Amino acid sequence: MGRFIFTVQGEGRGHLTQAISLTQIAREAGHEVVGYAVGSFEGRKIPPFFAEFIGDTPIIQYESPSINYGKGKSVQLGKTALQAFTKFGTYWKSATQLGDFIDELKPDGIVNFYESITGLYFLKSGSKTPCMSIGHQYLLLNEHFESIEEKALDRFLLNINTKITAIGSRKLLGLSFRPIPNDPKRNIITVPPLLRQEVKSIQPQAGESWLVYLTHYRLADEIMAWSEKHPEVKLDCFWDNPTRKTEYAYSESLTFHPIDAEKYLEKMTHCAGLISTAGFESVAEAMYLGKPVMMVPVPNHIEQMINAHDGELSGAGVRAGSFDLNVFNDYLPHHKLVQERYQYWVSQANFGYLLTDLIRKPFHAPKFSPKNEGGLSTTW
Repeated sequence: MGRFIFTVQGEGRGHLTQAISLTQIAREAGHEVVGYAVGSFEGRKIPPFFAEFIGDTPIIQYESPSINYGKGKSVQLGKTALQAFTKFGTYWKSATQLGDFIDELKPDGIVNFYESITGLYFLKSGSKTPCMSIGHQYLLLNEHFESIEEKALDRFLLNINTKITAIGSRKLLGLSFRPIPNDPKRNIITVPPLLRQEVKSIQPQAGESWLVYLTHYRLADEIMAWSEKHPEVKLDCFWDNPTRKTEYAYSESLTFHPIDAEKYLEKMTHCAGLISTAGFESVAEAMYLGKPVMMVPVPNHIEQMINAHDGELSGAGVRAGSFDLNVFNDYLPHHKLVQERYQYWVSQANFGYLLTDLIRKPFHAPKFSPKNEGGLSTTW
């Protein structure tokens, strides 16, 4: 079978978790992941949960573009865009590092989890190594996807970045909360979320505590303020605070935890619902376990704004403009479960087939329908 290198955007846990999920699927299908390349911002360390999973498999880390928050809680669009110009030389060197890694390991194919340097590598080298890109962001390019109407410039810049990551890719897999028709013109295939085996094996239980996941620790101020007014609600909050490396009990009803995949799933199993910045992976996991979600996009984070809109349309829960948890409290009695049909949608995926098809010679772009081997139903 095939030997693959996975290139992964290292910001947050979403793309790293997806890489873990596909590694598990690849191994079951008889494929081998021979190396990982992780792009991160200014030397940010690879999270322990990912490092522990890959074990002794070769890995490199290099600098790649990242969202700039400045010193506040919101995305700084201008500074984020400016990085592409001011640090282009650094990113070009990163593409060389990636190229050396690929030349050394000689994979049959590359799977790109929305990593910009991968696109630069193909632009620079002209490599013919088969590659496919996976991420929710590719779904946003699908002509059938319903996006938000506001922030046209932000959406334009997001799509430009997405197209850069896709340079050299034979196919684009758009992860989706629900079935949406494929877009053959752009070679975009709609696929279900990539969920870890650990998530699929959970037997969820009803609970009273609320689980909170923050992609940026500075957003915790709002959680603290609400909790002080509502001590009757127990909150477990996961964050990436660089000054708090261990569990931190803010109060009897609010506890902060460093990002830990195993503990996070344990809390998810027993929680009454999830409050999260609107990262795709967190919402996808909660939907599978039948947990309602309150989705609060990071201010000015266009991708999360779109995720929250799409998640609400898909029945995940309710979107909100701030961490006013009264919104969630009011929503919970009215939540309608979509767990059964969502789990069926997830079961339709055949990522092992997609990996095999990627390195098939000669390559033929697959035609997907509910009847063929790798087909996906497009009815919700």
